[in-house]
Amino acid sequence: MREYTPEYESFRDDALAVLNGAAVTVAVAGFWAKPVFMGPLALVVALLAYFMNPASKGKTIVAVLVITLLALLVRWLGGYNVA
Repeated sequence: MREYTPEYESFRDDALAVLNGAAVTVAVAGFWAKPVFMGPLALVVALLAYFMNPASKGKTIVAVLVITLLALLVRWLGGYNVA
């Protein structure tokens, strides 16, 4: 007998999609907030989603790292003056 039903698997996929979306959203928010704080927070969320899915390839982690580095670079070069 299986431990979970197909409905449970669907809910798990939905939860992973929400976590991956939240990680990218937090990383993008680093453009307006402090990327030094938002980047690691987004990375923790992406790592949580990565470890929930054994078949994951870590693409969200790479996306979060690239977005965070880009936000740091934009902030360092003086773009997006936040009032």
